[in-house]
Amino acid sequence: MTDRERAAGNGEAVFDPSAPVVDVRKVSKRYARTWALKNVDLTVRRGELVSLLGPNGSGKSTLLRILTAVTRPTYGDVRVFGAAPRDGDEVRRHFGILPAQTYLYGELTALENLRFAAVMYGLRPTKQLLLDALAHVGLAHVPDAQVRTFSSGMRKRLALARATLHDPEFVMLDEPYGALDVEGIAWVDRFIIELRETNKTLVIATHEIGRALALCDRAVALRSGRIEFDGPTSEYRGAVSGATEAVGLEVER
Repeated sequence: MTDRERAAGNGEAVFDPSAPVVDVRKVSKRYARTWALKNVDLTVRRGELVSLLGPNGSGKSTLLRILTAVTRPTYGDVRVFGAAPRDGDEVRRHFGILPAQTYLYGELTALENLRFAAVMYGLRPTKQLLLDALAHVGLAHVPDAQVRTFSSGMRKRLALARATLHDPEFVMLDEPYGALDVEGIAWVDRFIIELRETNKTLVIATHEIGRALALCDRAVALRSGRIEFDGPTSEYRGAVSGATEAVGLEVER
């Protein structure tokens, strides 16, 4: 019996580097009498940049919550790197999530928020590593400021630092442009491009269709909990001519 088979037999989550990053099969999710997802199939492979598109209530955030084990599907099977994401810390160490709400601790400082996140990831970083993480997102000047004093844009930057603190292979972003001004939106664009250039796998749920089509290779559109389109961004019927130029982005494919 192999170590993998032995671990699986013991009910442990088994991280499989050869498996698809995401493998969702016949997943449905019901809240009371409302179906948020209906019979969803989705596979995401390493290095893909996938945009989740759709109106409010289409199921984008619910799908991300299922992938991160915040909630469980009513029916269906979910695998991240070959394992059920709820089953073990080993799998969760390989992904990072920016939720639509940042869920930062307002009474803690920026540095303390990152230190707490590091403990949750099983890391023991030096103070300098945490300061470097803050500097990377443009917050080097406020390490000891309480997060409750931060603007929406600063909170978003700190949440992105937290999501990528452990250098995950797979990053999920839920409405990364929400509540940001023009400067903040441009900064998030650059952050996503940087993740792309380091060969991360990304799934981005957003209403910013032009930006999603410019930044991502693949579009997955949901409506009323069902996938109505899954294919190259260039073929998405909601695409506008010259989407990359329209949002001022230059992205190398």
